Amino acid sequence: MNTYAEISLEAIKHNIAAIKKFLAQGVRFMAVVKANAYGHGAVAVARAAGEAGADYLGVANLKEALELREAGILSPILILTESPTSVADEVIQHGLTQTIYSFSEAKALSDEAQKRHKPARIHVKIDTGMGRVGIAPSDAIAFMTKVSSLPGLELEGVFTHFAKAEDPEDNFTKEQFEKFRQIITRVPQVPLKHSANSAAALFHKETHLDMVRVGLMIYGLYPQNARRLIELKPALSFKSRVTYLKRVPAGTPLSYGSTFVTPAETSIATIPVGYADGYSRRLSDRGQVVIRGKRFPVVGRVTMDLTLINVGDSKVEVGDEVALIGEQNGQGISADEIASLEDTISYEVVCSIGKRVPRVYK
Repeated sequence: MNTYAEISLEAIKHNIAAIKKFLAQGVRFMAVVKANAYGHGAVAVARAAGEAGADYLGVANLKEALELREAGILSPILILTESPTSVADEVIQHGLTQTIYSFSEAKALSDEAQKRHKPARIHVKIDTGMGRVGIAPSDAIAFMTKVSSLPGLELEGVFTHFAKAEDPEDNFTKEQFEKFRQIITRVPQVPLKHSANSAAALFHKETHLDMVRVGLMIYGLYPQNARRLIELKPALSFKSRVTYLKRVPAGTPLSYGSTFVTPAETSIATIPVGYADGYSRRLSDRGQVVIRGKRFPVVGRVTMDLTLINVGDSKVEVGDEVALIGEQNGQGISADEIASLEDTISYEVVCSIGKRVPRVYK
């Protein structure tokens, strides 16, 4: 196995414990494991989250929820966006909690719940300023009243999502929360009111309410530009190995487009990882890796399956481990550093690690 992602489940448990200590007593914890647990492996992370005391799991869609159920995970699972009305039977059959923001979704769940003689748990999403999906605040009370009248539905929760919580001084989060607060004070019978994502959990304690929804931070990554108020441990290392080594003279062009030409005689290492594995083409002639505790530059274009590293005159051998993300002999490359080089965020970096990259758990 030359290229793989190594995941520390102990780091994930540590991170959840550290975040839970930061919360007020009684605040529930949802571990967000959508997008294959941000590239870390949904089933393994969900199990670790449960062992660490997570009360709920959050996923993006029915497929992700069913993967967890099929693996024997029985924790409450919230599907964070609406599912097609045609799969209402599967939602109820597998005991999933469904986000709703349209009456057609509510009606489909109600009809199926009556057929099965089994209640359907729902959470209503309010769009207070994110602008993607959700009921408008002005329609929220009427919508929840109408939905509550449908037989077979259990209105368990109501929630919103913040757009700019990474900035503790920004007024937009305060405005969003005030809109949400005005709604939830009128529905005291709803047991779970939640709004805080990772950034809000850190910077806006007033938004914690009954439950927080934490994704990024359980993986040991911080919201963009965030002050590090909690000590987290990165859970993922992305590794490869040197599979070929050659000595080349000055003036040797490398990879597609010959974007790099060696200025002097040097040694070039080939590693079997490329953009098909989630090592972005944007790292061409920009990225760095760690071999034997020393940084070396990526040279030439990153290709689909292979990347070239200029190791100069250093002692490097075929079979040496290469750290793409993570630490090696005291030298490290973080997902945040990779994100900066790619002009993106750490979320995308870890989520992009491809399915053909094996996950190894420790």
